[in-house]
Amino acid sequence: MASSTSGIQSIERAFSVLLAVATEAGGITDVARRVGLPVSTVARLLATLEQLQAVVRQDDGVSYRIGPTVSSLAAGNDTTLIGRARPFLAELVEHVGETAGLSVLDGNEVLYLDHVGAENVIQIQDWTGKRTPFHVVSSGLVLLAHSSPKAIDKLLIGSLEQFTEHTSVSTKKLRQRLAAIRDAGCAWTIEEFQIGLTSVAAPVFNSKGQPVAAIHCHGPSYRFATAANRKTIETAVIAAARRLSATKLD
Repeated sequence: MASSTSGIQSIERAFSVLLAVATEAGGITDVARRVGLPVSTVARLLATLEQLQAVVRQDDGVSYRIGPTVSSLAAGNDTTLIGRARPFLAELVEHVGETAGLSVLDGNEVLYLDHVGAENVIQIQDWTGKRTPFHVVSSGLVLLAHSSPKAIDKLLIGSLEQFTEHTSVSTKKLRQRLAAIRDAGCAWTIEEFQIGLTSVAAPVFNSKGQPVAAIHCHGPSYRFATAANRKTIETAVIAAARRLSATKLD
C-alpha cells in the first residue's frame, strides 16, 4: 500500500512540474520554488522527464520547456500531422533559408507543435509547446480566416491585448483583414507580437476541407521579408501547406 501511495505522489509531483514548465520555462531552482518541492526532488523529476522528451532544455542549457512528447499529446490525433509535416517544413527551410514551424488554433491561442530551424547567425527561438494569442501571429490569423463565421464571432468578442504599436486590436479592422487573408491564401504579421519579428503562414486543410493547422515561416524583420524575397517566401509557404493538405489528413 505504501508503494502505491508513493507512486501516486510521484505522478502528482511530476505533473505539477510539467504544469509549471508549461506555464513558463524555468531552471531547476525556479521550478522548485513555484511548485513548492525540494530542489533535489525537482532535479530528479526533470531529469526523468527530459529522458522521456516531456521537457527539453532551452538554448541556455539551464531552463526547461515543454518537449515534443507532451506537444504530441496536446495535439491529440494530430500526432500523424506532425510526422507528415516535418519533411515539408525541412524543405521549406532549405528553400527560403528561414525557420519554419507547424501550429494549430486551440481556443483563442495558437499552440506550436513543431519547429525546424535555419542555420543563420541570428536564430529564432523554438516555440514548440508554447502558446500565443491568435491575433498577433500569422498562424492564428490565417486559421481564423478560414474558420466558420461562428468561430470568428466567438473569438472577436471582447477586447484584444496590444503587444506592440503594430498590434491590430480593432475587431472591425480584423474582420476586414481576415477577408483579405482568405483571398490571399496566407497571412503576414509584421512586428505585431514582438518588435523585430515578421511571420507568414498558410492554412493546412484536412480531407473534409476544414482548416486543421498552419505552416509558418518567420525571421528577423530586417531580413524577413524584403521587397526582393517576400513573394518567393509567400509562395513557398503556401505551396508547403497545400502539399501537406494533399496528403489527405483526417
